[in-house]
Amino acid sequence: MLNKLFIVDDDKVTIKICEVVIKNTGFAKETISFANGKEAIDYFSNYFERKKKGEPLEAAPELILLDLNMPVMDGWEFLENFIRKYSDRLPGTQIAILSSSINPEDFIKAQRYDIVIEFIHKPLVVELMEELKTHEALQSYFN
Repeated sequence: MLNKLFIVDDDKVTIKICEVVIKNTGFAKETISFANGKEAIDYFSNYFERKKKGEPLEAAPELILLDLNMPVMDGWEFLENFIRKYSDRLPGTQIAILSSSINPEDFIKAQRYDIVIEFIHKPLVVELMEELKTHEALQSYFN
């Protein structure tokens, strides 16, 4: 089981569905949601500010479920920011795209990022989470 999972999505219904599916599959102990990429980037910025000050820190997420189409900062912008600023300092954090996009270009683009381990089409369902447990990047959490 993952200790912490972030959901970055502007749709409250999607977030609720994700939380229910994650709980029902025993996928993560804790989920935290953000309404857009900027909120999530701000979280990581504050996280590393606290670390610099020597403050005690909670564990970083092992997985981020990332929507692509959001206001303020979309998933692609989040991904670029996260990789540039934080991925080297958080090597245990992986990303799964969770999107309603049917554009094949989005799927192809996602495959260009090593940190992106999966492209999941909404809605999130139990079968997909069970399958994700066996993913090479995550299976050690579920053995």
